[in-house]
Amino acid sequence: MATEVLKLTAQIVISHASMTELTPKELVEEIKEVFNLLTSLEEGVVAPVVAAPEKAKEEVVRKPSVPLDEIVKDKYVVCLECGKKMRTLKAHLRKAHHLAPADYFKRYSLDPKKYPLVCKEYSEQRRKLAKEKGLGERGFRRKATT
Repeated sequence: MATEVLKLTAQIVISHASMTELTPKELVEEIKEVFNLLTSLEEGVVAPVVAAPEKAKEEVVRKPSVPLDEIVKDKYVVCLECGKKMRTLKAHLRKAHHLAPADYFKRYSLDPKKYPLVCKEYSEQRRKLAKEKGLGERGFRRKATT
């Protein structure tokens, strides 16, 4: 049974480490925590929840799984959390990952000006629509409908 717990521990830690940069010390601690938790679950003992130290509570800058030059394309933007390709990310981040755009940019240390949450094609389409409506022109006043 211990070998099964070791296999599960390895799978869990490998999965987490592939998405997050960990120092060797953090990796060893994670292996210990996961192994202890799995063995306590196997024995039917509820493991006590230990409060994470203040340093661990700080958000670790994650390494994007996609090269940064492939995040924003003409027809889609890639979500770095799950890898989905979408036209806009703001609502997706809020609903699927419970992240505000500012938190998303901070988590991956991205510049909002270089990496927008909207694909280029959609942005251009919205710009043209706004121009057709006359938005953004100085002195523009809507005509009253009679």
